[in-house]
Amino acid sequence: MKIPFEKVVLDNGLQVVLHSDRSDPVVSVYVYYHVGSSREDPDRSGFAHLFEHMLFQGSEHVPEGDHFRLIQEAGGTLNGTTNQDRTNYFETLPSNQLELALWLESDRMGFLLPAMTQEKLDNQRDVVKNERRQSYENRPYGLVYETALGLLYPSSHPYSWPTIGSMEHIDAASLEDITDFFDRWYCPNNATLAIGGDFDRDQAMEWVRKYFGTLPRGPEIAAPTPIPAGLQVSKRFVIEDRVQIPQLTLAWPTVPLWHPDEPALNLLADVLSANRSSLFDRVLLLEEELASSVTIAQSSQELAGGLWVHARPLGDVQLGRIEARIDELIAEFVESGISADRLEDYKSRREGLWTRGLETVATRTNLLAYYNCFFGDPDRVEADVRRHGDVTGEDLRRVAIQYLLGRPRITLSCVPRGAGHLAAPEEAPVAEAPPEAPDRSQRPRPQPSPEFRSPEVWRREPNGQLPLVGTPYGKLPLVNLALKIEAGRWYEASGATGLSLMTAAMLEEGTGSLSSTELVEELDGLGATFEIEADDDYLTLRLACLERHLERAVGLVGDICLDPRFGRADFERIQRQRLVDIETRTDRPAEVAEDVFSRLLYGESLLGVPRLGTRESLGALTIEDVREFWLAGGRPVAASLAYVGPGEEAAIEQLLAPLLQRWGTPRATGAVPDVCPYVPAGMRIHLVDKPGAPQSELRVGHRGVERGHADFFPLAI
Repeated sequence: MKIPFEKVVLDNGLQVVLHSDRSDPVVSVYVYYHVGSSREDPDRSGFAHLFEHMLFQGSEHVPEGDHFRLIQEAGGTLNGTTNQDRTNYFETLPSNQLELALWLESDRMGFLLPAMTQEKLDNQRDVVKNERRQSYENRPYGLVYETALGLLYPSSHPYSWPTIGSMEHIDAASLEDITDFFDRWYCPNNATLAIGGDFDRDQAMEWVRKYFGTLPRGPEIAAPTPIPAGLQVSKRFVIEDRVQIPQLTLAWPTVPLWHPDEPALNLLADVLSANRSSLFDRVLLLEEELASSVTIAQSSQELAGGLWVHARPLGDVQLGRIEARIDELIAEFVESGISADRLEDYKSRREGLWTRGLETVATRTNLLAYYNCFFGDPDRVEADVRRHGDVTGEDLRRVAIQYLLGRPRITLSCVPRGAGHLAAPEEAPVAEAPPEAPDRSQRPRPQPSPEFRSPEVWRREPNGQLPLVGTPYGKLPLVNLALKIEAGRWYEASGATGLSLMTAAMLEEGTGSLSSTELVEELDGLGATFEIEADDDYLTLRLACLERHLERAVGLVGDICLDPRFGRADFERIQRQRLVDIETRTDRPAEVAEDVFSRLLYGESLLGVPRLGTRESLGALTIEDVREFWLAGGRPVAASLAYVGPGEEAAIEQLLAPLLQRWGTPRATGAVPDVCPYVPAGMRIHLVDKPGAPQSELRVGHRGVERGHADFFPLAI
């Protein structure tokens, strides 16, 4: 789990972290500023996020729009994000363009204000306000989080408002406010620059000193002190919104980042609601069918933390009943605890997530920058993993008692307008000589283009069995398997739309020997993630696991595919949940727009109907339809298997042989039917009325060419 790095601190306080990985000709550059919405004036909320937008509007030596243009023309990707504690900006691009990224990032760190104009501020103010409308006012349940923050924290607490801020404060932002905010926080001594990938160390540091070393140090900035939420009494609140299904939100104050109890709280959240095997999901969704969805988030941030639970009822179940059952389940957990073996499964699951988070140079560079920003020490990956590995079952019981069981919390009910009766009831470094200032008016030229290095790929079709393709990946002890099966929606019978997605969902419901919860427990024990996607052409099964568990994982994939559970009760439960999803699509303006747009482009053909299906098509499906769709002649349809991970080709083929042999010779599916004979004529304008929606959704476009057409890739370019 150790990420190799070197750290250098410049004279002006900029902390530079270097992570060398020469395996691929790419570099990632991350700049973390230790400022988020928690450092705003309460009367000027939203400034940190507004600033994220402003930094893409050009600087003294980079014209407006050129930051995006230059990175994209160089073959790179870029973005920025803001949360309550930090703002970051990042690029990943070919390694010969590293100097370009450093020039761009340094110019907006040191020379943003000369290019700032009222016109740019007004433009980005409107962009941010529209983003707020889209993400909050125009989204079902969008105001829940903002309201809950105001209840969980006192108005003086920096976490009591959302990162996006309020419309009033965004409107009030002036150029003087922007200048003051930039001068205070966007300085080298409040920033971390992390570079990862294929670069020469000395050359990279020469560029860093050239572009960043001449920037002046800003005012001294003290590290913030944690401010726990300190909720003294429980609070209850009701929101009436444009939704069809009520939602219950519970929030308890917990602990800030790197608190000794944070690992136990993280694992407790997994035990309660990480997947269908977890306590809340198993009881509320599967066994008692009280809820159509339940999610949990334990979030420890720099100043404080919270554990959040969101649940939506199934059918006519009351929110109060779900709330009471959640309280009972927490009490039951405190009473019975968790077995040592099951806790190890959850630790393996988390270890697998950690390992997969280190797969790319961008994610590793980001992680080093993150740890350095908040702790001044990039070398915390192993320690973070280790402290979670040290958690005991008794630790989980202790934190459940200390932070959840009977403790003050927020209970927020979001209900349809005029349906307040549905709410939960009202109860309960070494100094160096300063470098010479560079000529910033000249954009750096790229270094010679790096040679593209394609990974080695091997293919096998052993004895006419399941085709196998693989490529070596030895950076991490991690294996990825992908099984692609020709059973996408192209192959659905007329009137059976939604069948491929239902089949994908049913494949996650267990095997002949494992129930759905037992399957999840087995995956947790492998440190694995498993997902099934259904698109137009394929059902794709993806499994990622720790290398040491590959043999068990291969057997599990075989059982899922060749001995699926396909239980009638599971099918009927999922069918009910999917029908609820279809009924509530009209709550979401973006999905209404997508559905109507598809119908206008493709008519009554297969492409004109939502992939989820319609109420009529989904309601008519039976478990026999799923079995017939999946099993034809006793075998699944045409398929291929891909392997990415450590090991020699011969050894991998031998390890996968049991699955290849069990599968046998795949059955050919035959030609794909003509799924879209409909051709729209002429330009048309259509309006869809969504009463009360605070924002419009626009879709503009036309039919394109199929993927096999000679013009498909030129059009993509």
